[in-house]
Amino acid sequence: MYLLGFDIGSSSIKTALVDADTKEMIDLVHYPEQEMEMMSRQKGWAEQQPELWWRYLCLGTKKILADNKIDPKQIQSIGISYQMHGLVLIDEKLQVLRPAIIWCDSRAVAIGDRACLALGKDFCLENYLNSPGNFTASKLKWVKDNEPDIYKRIHKIMLPGDYIAMKLTGVISTTISGLSEAVLWNFKEEKLATKILDHYGIDVDIIPDIKTTFDITGTLTPEACKQTGLTQNIKVAYRAGDQPNNALSLNVLRPGEIAATCGTSGVVYGVLDKAIVDEESRINAFAHVNYTKKQTRIGALLCINGAGIQYSWMRKQIARTDRSYNDMERMIASVPVGSEGVLIFPFGNGAERIFKNKNLEGHINNLEFNRHGRAHLYRAAIEGVAFAFVHGVEILKNLGVSLKKIRVGNDNMFKSEVFSTTIATLLGVDIEVYDTTGAAGAALASGYGAGEYSSIYRVMSQLKPVETYRPSNDYSEYSAAYRYWDDKLQSFLESKRNQNTQDFDTEIIQEKEKVIAQQNMLINRQKNKLQEIKDYVINLNGNLDESIKNILLSKLVEDIHKSENTTIHINLLSEPFISHLNSLYPDLSFEELKMCKYLKLKFTTQEIADKLNLSYRGAETKRYRLRKKLNIPKGISLIRYLVDLAAHTV
Repeated sequence: MYLLGFDIGSSSIKTALVDADTKEMIDLVHYPEQEMEMMSRQKGWAEQQPELWWRYLCLGTKKILADNKIDPKQIQSIGISYQMHGLVLIDEKLQVLRPAIIWCDSRAVAIGDRACLALGKDFCLENYLNSPGNFTASKLKWVKDNEPDIYKRIHKIMLPGDYIAMKLTGVISTTISGLSEAVLWNFKEEKLATKILDHYGIDVDIIPDIKTTFDITGTLTPEACKQTGLTQNIKVAYRAGDQPNNALSLNVLRPGEIAATCGTSGVVYGVLDKAIVDEESRINAFAHVNYTKKQTRIGALLCINGAGIQYSWMRKQIARTDRSYNDMERMIASVPVGSEGVLIFPFGNGAERIFKNKNLEGHINNLEFNRHGRAHLYRAAIEGVAFAFVHGVEILKNLGVSLKKIRVGNDNMFKSEVFSTTIATLLGVDIEVYDTTGAAGAALASGYGAGEYSSIYRVMSQLKPVETYRPSNDYSEYSAAYRYWDDKLQSFLESKRNQNTQDFDTEIIQEKEKVIAQQNMLINRQKNKLQEIKDYVINLNGNLDESIKNILLSKLVEDIHKSENTTIHINLLSEPFISHLNSLYPDLSFEELKMCKYLKLKFTTQEIADKLNLSYRGAETKRYRLRKKLNIPKGISLIRYLVDLAAHTV
């Protein structure tokens, strides 16, 4: 009997065929042979068509069956590994409504940040182990706000693995582990995170039924059999995000064990028996594959978006067309550690969590045209990714995660001796390489889920390392190169902070000047209006009855008052910040909206009191009531909240 495992990545769909008896992988097929395209219709966006995942899965399945002459009746079960944090939307006919918003898409960063402020950072970390951040729930909120017609047609939301399971079985479901990576699972209450759904205004009915990671989702539908070449009795019996699944594939199931991978992105993943909370949300924590309500198993995930994709870009854009990664590795050996001064920041693949969701972009530094060549760029690229790993692991260590050794697969950048030796040397640990892949691990896990094996621990413990990278004796060279890279990174980050501060101060000054100019224009209009009133009163017919005169005057004053207030209100609501604030908090009064504007501009309490015609104490009281109305938790500055909201207003 055989087991099948699918790994739904953003680069390709991998299909693994595993012998259920020997537990050895028979074959692995990648489809397509070239990396799949990511659509980026705007800066920071990343989308893919879910239908393409399914098409390539079907083609890969038919190929692996044909190449190995396997009778489909010999396949017992299927396991699914998938790219995390994606959002797939389907209608009632189970048709995809829009391209999937995938893991490296950063459009929802501001939405998650605002939700964290509104719900309270301590509440989010205590209950979800994460800020809502740029995860699936926030991406769904983006769709609700920006594509309301699509949102109204949603029948169910899905993670990429949920979609593939549905295409195979016709069953719509998700998992606790999946919900946790979407920041839709409340660890404290052990249930769906209804508070964040309520905050985002999302109907709980669009969340699929919840299963465990190793539950049998169902058996294959006739249509799935037709498209894949498989048979109906095959069970889909396991589903997990790629990083928890990669850890399982490397037998990282117990507290204290560490796995790593470096494909399109780079990840270090450690298993803990208690929650880990990073106050700055650089490290994220999710339910591991063997998490249950009775047994806490938390995966602490460090992600570097700009990793393998940067080295892939280097091969495609800089290397000659006939150069392979092995060719590049041989050329790298001709360049000393540190790339003779060339250094690269690989952060060009969307918002980086380890830098508080900032999009730093990729940067090549210190390039000399008459001194450096392709080999220097190759080495600087691979060192840049390795150094980014080390920078991130230092964050993990500061949070109390111990590091004794790292387990990795043999199908990513860790195949590079230069890459692995650099990390091993700087961290002072062995890196064990295992001859396995995420797809093969998913296949074995499905065997446990389908009842073929009695213990997932026993199954995975049979894995043995095929190679070990150990720290180099030349630690000082590696350390000097890394410290130089890290110093340059810190200088770069500081310059970005200074630039942001300068841009913000300039914006504040310009906006204050604009407000003053608008007020002066309004004063002039009021002067003109007063002159018109004066002329009107003088020209009133002296023969009119006194009571009629009073009525006409009262009506005139009322009309003028209404006109002025309407003009001011319309002008205020036309400002993007106030308009957005009003949409978030529709019960704010006109005076409260004006106060928000003045606070955002950092006017003093006395200045605000003068502008709103209040006493100093009255302005303080209104400010206190406004804070309550906005539901801003203790420890969060009202001004900072409004400034951040303005900065993220589209």
